[in-house]
Amino acid sequence: MFFTSFQDLMNAVNGVYFLFYTIFCPEQQEVQIEFEAFPPQDNDFHGIKRLLQQLFARTKVNTSELTDLILMQNHVGCVIKQSEAQLAEDSDSDDDDDDEIFGFTTVLNITAKKNVACIQEIRSLVIEKCADSNPEAQVNELTQLLDDDSQSVGLLLSERFVNIPAQLAPPLHSSLQNDVRRAAAKNPHFKFDYILLLSKAYQQPSMPSSNKQSNATGDSSWLFANAEDELFFKESVVRLHYQEQEDQPGAVAGKWSEDDTEMKMFRIVMLVPAGKMNTLVGQIQEAFAL
Repeated sequence: MFFTSFQDLMNAVNGVYFLFYTIFCPEQQEVQIEFEAFPPQDNDFHGIKRLLQQLFARTKVNTSELTDLILMQNHVGCVIKQSEAQLAEDSDSDDDDDDEIFGFTTVLNITAKKNVACIQEIRSLVIEKCADSNPEAQVNELTQLLDDDSQSVGLLLSERFVNIPAQLAPPLHSSLQNDVRRAAAKNPHFKFDYILLLSKAYQQPSMPSSNKQSNATGDSSWLFANAEDELFFKESVVRLHYQEQEDQPGAVAGKWSEDDTEMKMFRIVMLVPAGKMNTLVGQIQEAFAL
């Protein structure tokens, strides 16, 4: 398993390659795939929306409108696809899956876009869901910050297929931080005070996760679908959670053996000071880079 040209990926330009050699297919076969990073384009709409639906499944969030917002600022973030060179070698015919997106990352200013319907839906979702399972003071802290126009909050979206490992995280987050830094030099809307994350996580039902007054968001309580999200969790100043409905796409929950207890699915809501992002990128690099 290896990557090449980390610095090139950090520059976020077309034609940048990084390689990952083992992906487990449903048939438990190992497949070598060469990935390539691209700025989001209009023809990526359905792929991005499909990945957003992993995060916002069975909610009222308009993922089509959210995808449009991502495409409107395609100078920040990237999408991950199989490399064109490898597709040309492997494909004998035109295939509708040739442009399949395996992951993407971006950040949206939800303070500046607070009047956009899908952003309002995300805000309502987070506040209403967290109010049912977290101490009132913590929910009020998040609510007040989201209502404060003097505090610029960026919504970090970093989604990928469940069988894509955390080794993809270092170049993606490094690239995104460089994109944000360049964008902020020209547009103050990319100068964030806080970063908001909604992370997919799992927990044993025997833990006190449904107790509103409990410390359910303890450091050791969660199994994060994206392993690097644990690092964001540790640096967060607000930590809330709510339980998801069953049978979500891309889940890793379920019984591994007859003696195992079924894992319960949650969303962890985290607020991280933007000033810690460079440190976090370094921690992600140290923890997951090869």
